[in-house]
Order: sequence, then structure tokens, then C-alpha cells
Amino acid sequence: MLNTVDSEMLYDKFGRPVNSLRIQLNAICNFNCIFCHMEGTERSMQYMTPEQIEKVVAVAASHGVNKIKFTGGEPLLREDILDIVRRTRKHITGNISLTTNGVELPKLASGLKKAGLDRVNISMHAIDEYNFHFITDTKKNFLPMVKQGIEAAKNAGLGPIKINFVLMKNINENQVDGMIKFCAENDCTLQLIEFEANREKEHSEEYIKYHVPLDAIENKIRKQAEGIEYNPLHNRERYTVNTDSGVVKIEFVKPMRNTDFCKHCTRLRITADGQFKTCLLRENDYFNIKDVLENSEEIDKVYRKAVAARVPYWR
Repeated sequence: MLNTVDSEMLYDKFGRPVNSLRIQLNAICNFNCIFCHMEGTERSMQYMTPEQIEKVVAVAASHGVNKIKFTGGEPLLREDILDIVRRTRKHITGNISLTTNGVELPKLASGLKKAGLDRVNISMHAIDEYNFHFITDTKKNFLPMVKQGIEAAKNAGLGPIKINFVLMKNINENQVDGMIKFCAENDCTLQLIEFEANREKEHSEEYIKYHVPLDAIENKIRKQAEGIEYNPLHNRERYTVNTDSGVVKIEFVKPMRNTDFCKHCTRLRITADGQFKTCLLRENDYFNIKDVLENSEEIDKVYRKAVAARVPYWR
């Protein structure tokens, strides 16, 4: 077993502490969203077992990590998701959250809460069925089920619930006011996310077609806001706005060419197939732990290397 008595928080060479993990539980999904980056990986059926995930979490926790985000793919497609959350909670006293499309939440929300999950991010990138169906590219329109998932998460106490909304040119950019109203009515935080790409893809047809800067929207919200706070992860602005439908918080995720965003990144990623990844936008930054997942001391060695290799993407 790993000796954690003398362990301490690890910092990269830019003085950034690593206190959170973003763990990709699988690389498959029942949606096929047109902007999905699959956490910087390819679709795959490979994934770590609950026991292996627990070993990695235990190593990270020994170095001060106390915040976990589970992602996919769609993490709720894993039949052992409750076991994974329970095993993680044994080592983490801080926040454990999960990003989901919400479809499986009606049957899983209560169990997730009992297992130790604190809250959820739910992806809902349009308020009308036509654009939602277009964005998710599915045979069935799941928007009603996503709304049921939001309600199930509320009833289970998985809050504060964040609604992830990736802004896209000529598709949903005119729906921001509608999403603000929806989130105010449903006691959710609206998380407006900028369509992002790495340097190599900034001039791609897809990026040019869909990217919308968030600055104009944020300037408008800032003028209406009654208060502002900051999410320590990436120093994201979160505004409190009083609307006709109630009070709502609106958070902005603006990664593109944002040096402040990267300066405050305190996260290390883990891919579903067992690799540490230092940054979503980097393509050659994988640190393989596939072959050492039964050995905590070897995981620790690779973890240290991955933390030391972290470099702000925009700087």
C-alpha cells in the first residue's frame, strides 16, 4: 500500500496546485452532440474497473485532491456507477459531482445521492425540441427525458444543479434569455460555455461555423447582476441576476485564448482507459497507468510525473 503519512499537495512548475480530478468513466454516449470532444479521447469500450478507479483516487487524495468530477461519454451508462461513487466517497470528503445528459437520472438520482454524490451538471443545449434534436443527433428526441432528469436531481438533493449550455452560432445563440428563464424557474445555475478548439483547429470550418464569443453576453449580464462571485477553478465569473422568473446564477466558461482561465486551472484529467491527461486541448500529453493500476506506488510515480508536466495552454 502507498504510504501517505508524509504526502502533501503537489504543484506544477507554474505554481498551480492540483486539488481536483476529472475522471472520464467511459467513452461512449447515447447522444452524438455535434460539438462533443469526448474529453479529448476517441470513442472506446475500454474503461477502468471500480477497484482501479478507487486506487487512483486514493493516490490523488493522498496528495491533497479533494474534489472529483465524473464525466464520459455518458457516465450513467455504467451499470456500476453507484459502486464507483461509493468507493470514491471513502477517500474524498470534498465535493463529488458528475456531468450527464440527464436521461438516466430519473432512475438513478436517489441512489447516486445515497452513494455519496453531491451534485450534477446536466447538458441541455437548447430549449426547443428541434434544435435539441439537431444538436444531440439522436433518433429519438430526448429533451422531455432530460427535463425529467433535472426534476429527479432536484428531488434527490443533487444540487446546486448546473445546466451546461454550449453557445453555438445560428443554432442556440438566441436562446440565452429562454435558458435564463428556465434555470430561474427550476432553481438551476446556468453555465454558459464557449465553443472551444485548440490552436490547430481555430481556423477549421467547424470552429468558424459554430464559435460565438461570450463577451457580449457577459457584458449584458454584468450590468443586470446584483452580485458576482468566482469559481476557484479557472477563476470563472458567476453572476447573480434577479429576473421576472426568480433569482438565477449564471456562470461563464470562457477558455479560448484566456490566460487567466489556464492560470487558475487546478485539475488533472484521467481518461476512461487509464491515462493521466494534463489538458483537454493538448494531444500528446498522456501518462499511461493502464499497466500499473494494481500497484499504488507505481500509480503515485506516474501521478507525480503528470502533475510536473502540466503547462498552461494559453499563456
